[in-house]
Amino acid sequence: MELSPTLLGTLQEMITSAIREQLTVLALAQVTMQPEVVVPEQADPTLAIPRPEAVLGPAQQPPAQAENVSPQWLARLESLQKGLQDVQHQVMGVPTEEQPGISFIEEVMADDLPVNCRTPAIAEYDGTTDPQKHLSRFENAALLHLYTDGIKCRVFVTTFARAAQQWFNQLPPAVIGNFREFRSLFLHQFASSRKHRKTELSLFSIRQKEGESQKDYLLRFNTAALEVPSATQEVKASAFA
Repeated sequence: MELSPTLLGTLQEMITSAIREQLTVLALAQVTMQPEVVVPEQADPTLAIPRPEAVLGPAQQPPAQAENVSPQWLARLESLQKGLQDVQHQVMGVPTEEQPGISFIEEVMADDLPVNCRTPAIAEYDGTTDPQKHLSRFENAALLHLYTDGIKCRVFVTTFARAAQQWFNQLPPAVIGNFREFRSLFLHQFASSRKHRKTELSLFSIRQKEGESQKDYLLRFNTAALEVPSATQEVKASAFA
């Protein structure tokens, strides 16, 4: 249901007024907790310093000074203000800020980060290239840096970008218990970007292009042959002929 600008403005004023009123009430509650000034019996009672609410109405009370407010009251003030602001955002159609959950279980987060821990010097993964190649590069770097299983999970996230980062941010809380589970989820999510392994038959489809030098053709063929470890020298020679 769409609200008219006039109604929206009225609601905004009501919410703002509620915020101020509640803040004043809490501030007054803190003021009333302060002890009253004790006047000696021989002193003139007319000289007694009255409490603030005796002079000013509840709506006119001065806010408590920050240094006189206990941490508990400050926390309560902040919580109340945040809650009322969220209500205001909902009424005005402003989305509230969502705090993403942590996708790792507590045991993964409990691993202490080494003082000299460094992130691997590998390219970021954005979801458009072969995930297996990125994973292999990371696992090799993890061996070099001797990452624990928990640290491996948390460092692997730092290699994500764009689509990969968005995917991780949308995972449910506490869904990853170890790196084996993490790698499985990762490979499954980006399976469509995985580069299919060439077979021996694929070598026979490689032909020299028009205008391509013999040297460039040989280099391209040998590069493709490296991706077919099962191909024997006889098969390579037959495919290249």
